[in-house]
Amino acid sequence: MSRVTVDEAPTMLIPKGTRIEVDSEGKLSITAPGNLVVQSSGKYGTLESLSGSIRIDRGAEVEAVAVRCAETCFVHGFLTAWKVSAKLLHLEDSARAHIVLQETSRLQIGRDARLVGNFSSEKEIFSLFSRFANQVRALPHLFDRRPSPAELSPGNEDVLIEPRAESRVEETTTALSAPTTAAPPPPGALPEPLLLALVLLEGETDRKIHVAAGQRALDELVKLLQQQDLETLQHTWRILFGRIDEPREQAQRARELVGEYFALTP
Repeated sequence: MSRVTVDEAPTMLIPKGTRIEVDSEGKLSITAPGNLVVQSSGKYGTLESLSGSIRIDRGAEVEAVAVRCAETCFVHGFLTAWKVSAKLLHLEDSARAHIVLQETSRLQIGRDARLVGNFSSEKEIFSLFSRFANQVRALPHLFDRRPSPAELSPGNEDVLIEPRAESRVEETTTALSAPTTAAPPPPGALPEPLLLALVLLEGETDRKIHVAAGQRALDELVKLLQQQDLETLQHTWRILFGRIDEPREQAQRARELVGEYFALTP
């Protein structure tokens, strides 16, 4: 049996001042005082270089909520990120980057590189998504996909109801003490800030990650927005949002949008 010596094994250096943490979702976050090089694939919360640059090496597939550096973000491999903040974003010829929000002064893209996203602010992306709100809501949740029901055998004409849809019917029947008088108006009639809040809250409530009280509050907020019951929403939104345990970024942003709307409404 061959023995690997210390000199032959890869060496990992952690410079003084580096912070390595795990966020509430179990994702690793790294803050380095100088340059940071990522050579292997992984999912991260935050990748940050306080005074240098960040490089995603060729062959590495990196997913991060935020990538921040004082100088240049070099992408040689594949980067998927919600936000990238740097002086320069540089994509090599074979690089691929899916970036929703880009806060950079300059951008350099190689001939065969590809950049998807590239919004300059949250307002810009929300404004675009609001125009296609119905299409956004129709997108499948790829990472929360539930097993599909078994296919019908030949000759079986029974109709199968998806468990998720069936549970929603039961929840709605239990929650409402009075019968529904009319179908809710189309979402497009909502004011833009509330329409954006509805899109965000629908994504949050579909994850089913909150405790019972928080989940009921989310469902009630979604129902009020879908039915455009703005009078009730105006008097209850603070209480309902306050019942959401550890709200994620989507719920926090939705709360801001609702609050800003009613602050400007006479």
